[in-house]
Amino acid sequence: MTMTRVRAMLNTPSPRLNLNWIRQRVNAWWESRLPRRDQLTLNQRNLYILPTKAGWAFALVFVVLLLASINEQVNLGYALSFLLGGASMAALYQTHGNLHGVNLRLLTLRSVHAGQVLRVGITLSNKHRKLGRYGLQVTAGPKAPEGTMEGPGTPAHAELTPGSDCTVDVDVATQQRGWLTLPRITIDTRFPLGLFRAWAYWLPQTRVLIWPALDPNAPTLPQGRRLEASEHAQRATSVSSEMPEGLRDYRRGDPMRWIAWKKSSQALASGTGLVSREPAQGHSPDLWLDFEHSPGMIGLDAEARLSRLASWLIQAEQDASARGPIYGLRLPGVAVDCNAGSHHLRRCLDTLALWNPGAQTGDLR
Repeated sequence: MTMTRVRAMLNTPSPRLNLNWIRQRVNAWWESRLPRRDQLTLNQRNLYILPTKAGWAFALVFVVLLLASINEQVNLGYALSFLLGGASMAALYQTHGNLHGVNLRLLTLRSVHAGQVLRVGITLSNKHRKLGRYGLQVTAGPKAPEGTMEGPGTPAHAELTPGSDCTVDVDVATQQRGWLTLPRITIDTRFPLGLFRAWAYWLPQTRVLIWPALDPNAPTLPQGRRLEASEHAQRATSVSSEMPEGLRDYRRGDPMRWIAWKKSSQALASGTGLVSREPAQGHSPDLWLDFEHSPGMIGLDAEARLSRLASWLIQAEQDASARGPIYGLRLPGVAVDCNAGSHHLRRCLDTLALWNPGAQTGDLR
């Protein structure tokens, strides 16, 4: 073995001595033992407790005081030692009991764009009718550095009076589009004396869909192109030939103010559906946002194009709500027909989030 190789081995840190590596292994082992569920009740099976730094210092003072009392045969020293020891045991029981019986329930999650902070709502319930739960902290993922006031990893504080509920929000960072599995959530307390820390881990089961990141440099919307003959013919067949100009069949997502109630009542009486007024720009061509052919896509990679499309979809929905043209989305292998409304916008953004460049997922019409 050469000296160069020996020096390299000595300079290379061993993974067994790497604290971060050990911590990751322990966390992975711990999480493998936790079943994923959207509701958790804390009990002796999932609660853990250890002394804090203040608790270890308190224990050292107790041992020194007890040894000094034994050596000097001081009765007051014995009394003080046993008093402090009894107080610490009572604190141990109180700290553990402060979490026992608390129920955690995950609230409905809402999608956000990649790079934005996902706010996770959690309901804490105290089923005990006589005892409150105080000094609770809830954290999602790795804990933020001391002094951090907001953002991912910042603890959310909660106080529960007897028989009460409360809701806390914790922040989770989002890095990329697609399905996001929530990180491990920690609830802990140091109440009442801060000598012990009791905690529990929770892995929620529900996932949330993360949309592509918004493009801060997205240009204005491309001008809409007229539908191809086949699509235009298909759309024309859905409109009654007897319908007066300026009216059309109701489309899902149309605002309530667009509905022609007088004509709709007559149409319902005759057995047909609701009737909507055509927007002022109703004769303008529908807007198609195309992954490959829309202007402004040249020189962008796949993720950058998805980010630009996400920004354009939000702009298109704002224009459509102001009686602008309806819009549709085209991706390789996927197409979403033109429409408007919050449900349509969400469907388009979900399509962007789930689109796989290497697979043809078919037509989502």
